[in-house]
Amino acid sequence: MDEKRLKNRGLQFAVFLYCALFFQLTYSAAAVHAANQATVSSFVFPFEHFMPFVSWMIIPYMSSGLFFALVPFCCRSREELWVYTKRFSFITIVSICCFFIFPLRFSFDRPSVEHPVFKFFFTFLNKHDSPFNQAPSLHVAYACLFWSVLGRPLKGWTRWVVGIWLLFMGIATLTVYQHHLVDVLTALILAHVGFVLFPSPSELLHDSALSRLKARALPFLAGTEKMKLDEKMKLDEKGKLDLEAEVCRRNHGIGNVYYAIGWCLLLLALWGGTHAFGLYLLCWPSLVCIAVGRNYVINNPTFLKNEKGWIPGFKKLFYSLYQWIYWLLWRFVRRRNNPPLLEILPRCYVGPRTTAGDLHVLGLNKHLVVFDLAAELEEIAILHVQENYHSFPLLDIAAITLADAERILAALVISYQQLKRGENMIIHCTMGYNRSMIFAVLLSQKILSLDLMDAIDLVKSHNKHLVLHRHTLKLMEVLVERNS
Repeated sequence: MDEKRLKNRGLQFAVFLYCALFFQLTYSAAAVHAANQATVSSFVFPFEHFMPFVSWMIIPYMSSGLFFALVPFCCRSREELWVYTKRFSFITIVSICCFFIFPLRFSFDRPSVEHPVFKFFFTFLNKHDSPFNQAPSLHVAYACLFWSVLGRPLKGWTRWVVGIWLLFMGIATLTVYQHHLVDVLTALILAHVGFVLFPSPSELLHDSALSRLKARALPFLAGTEKMKLDEKMKLDEKGKLDLEAEVCRRNHGIGNVYYAIGWCLLLLALWGGTHAFGLYLLCWPSLVCIAVGRNYVINNPTFLKNEKGWIPGFKKLFYSLYQWIYWLLWRFVRRRNNPPLLEILPRCYVGPRTTAGDLHVLGLNKHLVVFDLAAELEEIAILHVQENYHSFPLLDIAAITLADAERILAALVISYQQLKRGENMIIHCTMGYNRSMIFAVLLSQKILSLDLMDAIDLVKSHNKHLVLHRHTLKLMEVLVERNS
């Protein structure tokens, strides 16, 4: 084993030692503090009295200690180990503060266990743990933390096995009668907040980016021959990896925010439902937020629309609240757009989702080539029925992948160059500030052979609300350089 490997093992052992000592000292102190209180209350949802006791679930529950010891040694770089340490510290510190400020205890009596193996583990649990230190459940929060390290390097069936085992570890907190549901939900909220505050290190994001690049061929602009992946990687490997890593970083962050909001709404629904039954309806938007968060994390812009731009009925029903909020935002924002569509290039109009009335005023009610970049709302009928309607959904405020950008820009360039007499092109997203304007800049640069900054200034002269993120500028620079 070389010197560098030895140093890594030394750091990993140091992190394990720090985590073990920090957890033991703080957790024990919080348990002693709760035990010395005159009264310690419990927080139980009424339906939890129907929670079954499953004795064999003590096995995945007790395996938490094994993961606790091994996970630091699974970190593949100093940067990943440092992020793991920060996340662990954040989760533990916040949890211990909650234990001190709002001490809670488990309130159910645990049935007797006859099986000798299970009985041994329950005896160990009764001796070395306490009924205190409940919300948030460190068991559940740590399970999320363990998965953040183990989920990426594992592939195939081993990934499924470990993922299901960690899921059982979290569920076991309920079925071995050690935690109530409020502890689980607050732990999930805390874990996702930690992931937002301390995002994954760039090296891991590069690994994820490389996997995504290998999983698909990257299209190039019109007139460029497709090359094999390894040949393209030799040209600008680091630039593409940086872009894809930024996509992972930004979209994972947005997804974790949605996750945290979803768990908060679910907690509010279950708590409020005990006082007013109608608040149980908040379970629906909580599930919607969790579903949207998942699609941001996996960068799935087509989770609503099909290839023809239609939203299936069951998705309209489930995501109706999500779409309604976007519709309200669109109705509010479109008041600021006057005119609603901007003619960036001759016969090329760019902006937000529009209405039939706006199109009539602009004289754009027929012979249109439409590029719909909105992933949230269905196209208005007058545009959707156009023969040259194209749906390229992109997630709102998310980072755009290089592959998607090249594919859309190639289609835009070809369509604009092939516009017939009397035809006009419309490029729009939902709000008209980011997605459509990005491609307005890229199309202007390509058609007019402008410098990138000149193209940005051109679009800004038409739309002062233009929003370009850091990743967007990098994406533009790479596209312009590759096609110059």
